[in-house]
Amino acid sequence: MLNIITVTARDILRNYKGIFDTVKKTKQPAVVVSQKEPQVAIISLDDLERLKILKNIQSTKALLDLAGIIPKGSGLPADLSEKHDEYTWD
Repeated sequence: MLNIITVTARDILRNYKGIFDTVKKTKQPAVVVSQKEPQVAIISLDDLERLKILKNIQSTKALLDLAGIIPKGSGLPADLSEKHDEYTWD
């Protein structure tokens, strides 16, 4: 189960190191709130890497889906569905 730590912007100013250490040790994200509104999240570097991988997978899938509806002569390679890994980018 994912427990989310909630901290205020003032908590960050007063104890950023302790909050960062807690996120690193527990691998639980911290949501920073200001005036009772969530502003940003602090996540572990491992979670950030997983998010980057998921984004890349989703981008590749979207590109392949798009390639299926684009007519010939559109500029996309004809072998995109077979060699999609060679055509992906960061």
